[in-house]
Amino acid sequence: MNKKKVYLLQEIIPSYRVPIFKRLAQLDGIDLTVFYSRSSKAMLSENLKSAAILDGFRSVKIGLWEVGSSAYQFGICWRILLGRPDVVIAGNADCLDRLALLLVCKLLLIRVLWFQGGVPFIDEKKIQAFANRGRFNRWFGTYNPKRWLVSLADGVIAYSEHAKHYVMREEGFREEQVWVAPNSPDTEALGRYRQTWLERSEILASERKRFSPQGQNVIFLLGRLNRDRKVDVLMQALSCLHQKGLNVSLVLVGDGSERNHLESMARQLNLSPVFFEGAIYDEMELSKYFMISDIFVTPGVSSLAIKMAMFFGKPVVTVDYGLEVHDVREGHNGFIFPMDNVDILAEKLLELLQSEALSTRIGQGGIATMQDKINVGQMVEGFRQAIFAEPEFRDLVVTTDETDMMNKRN
Repeated sequence: MNKKKVYLLQEIIPSYRVPIFKRLAQLDGIDLTVFYSRSSKAMLSENLKSAAILDGFRSVKIGLWEVGSSAYQFGICWRILLGRPDVVIAGNADCLDRLALLLVCKLLLIRVLWFQGGVPFIDEKKIQAFANRGRFNRWFGTYNPKRWLVSLADGVIAYSEHAKHYVMREEGFREEQVWVAPNSPDTEALGRYRQTWLERSEILASERKRFSPQGQNVIFLLGRLNRDRKVDVLMQALSCLHQKGLNVSLVLVGDGSERNHLESMARQLNLSPVFFEGAIYDEMELSKYFMISDIFVTPGVSSLAIKMAMFFGKPVVTVDYGLEVHDVREGHNGFIFPMDNVDILAEKLLELLQSEALSTRIGQGGIATMQDKINVGQMVEGFRQAIFAEPEFRDLVVTTDETDMMNKRN
């Protein structure tokens, strides 16, 4: 069987993408090359600290042109001209370099697939505002040429069913043009880490004792300690619980600009015990924290750590914002609360802390979610289906149907 020649464009390859690309490259019938660049000014330095060794797939570093906070990888176009792949996959669909890539591929009859997460909101008004963001929408409105060009791609690989419905409704793609590759950590590696820690049960018991010296429940947060993470909201919620006579232990893994402020806040609110463990990037070590905690909370923007918590059977309490929140089902594998709402966060935590049965049931719901719907195998399968779908090339001429679609969408 002739292999599909696939070019995949990334600005940076984070550690959690390496196992996905490695497995994708191992599939029969796929010849994969991943193009990437150095970190841009718009990216946080922490991304580089968690970078992984790029092995198991072909990777090529290409140049990056930075203008202000924007970054462009125009070098991919001439590589496409020389390499003539069958499929090109790229994120950031509405960036200028991606649109140039799209035009080149259209002329060469190469399939283009956007790889994008979707929309980080649940509220319908916020979703609509997100869809209409940007200067081109303000300048051109219904006749936005940038949005029309984005819709000319051959399909989209999305993070979730929520993201799929978004790109169908807002970007004009048909259902058969959108594939779901659920954003997943390396669940196979997490399984190995869990087994290793179970074999070191004495270490787990010792660490649990350190974090819970008086038998308190342990609440765990993993993430950068900056304003977006909203750790102060969690501390205020815990203060409410303390006032009701419920004492818990808080474990924070991460570092950032707000750490000194948060340490001072913990003392002022008389929260004890609170453990600032600093930044940890090794997933083997992080797995230990998930295993010895009782509840995982992310009071700011949701992250992939939500999926890790579900894998380890921990109830998730998160906010109504972020690409990962759409995989949290209220009362099944976690709870969702409005961002900055201390009272509702305290209520959700109280429900879990007062009912071991509820906590166990929701934790089991998270395990089922990861086993059945969100794992490394499911993510790779989403990419595979998109790559091997039958090509359906579209002309660059605007048809009446496309004009009607643009009018309706805008």
